[in-house]
Amino acid sequence: MGRKISSYKKGLRQRTRVILLVVIMFVIVMSIAYRRLSEKSAALQKEEAQLEQQIEKAKDKKQELKDKKEYIKTKEFIEKTARVKFGLFYPDEYVVRPSN
Repeated sequence: MGRKISSYKKGLRQRTRVILLVVIMFVIVMSIAYRRLSEKSAALQKEEAQLEQQIEKAKDKKQELKDKKEYIKTKEFIEKTARVKFGLFYPDEYVVRPSN
């Protein structure tokens, strides 16, 4: 009977070692997977921040274009363009140019 108990204890120790080895391997695999996922998460957060920045720039550009579109419709823009590009002026105006 003493033999049965010692062989039972021996088998129990071996099973315990195997289970412990499996648990350790599982912990190692999970820690590697966690590390990879956290690195990927950091990269995605960085990319998200860049995309949000691009969105803000696009919104600003859109607003600039809207403002320019409204300015183009004004009388001030039309007069300025006529003076600069075409050299036009009102009939009661005199153009004074500096001599060279």
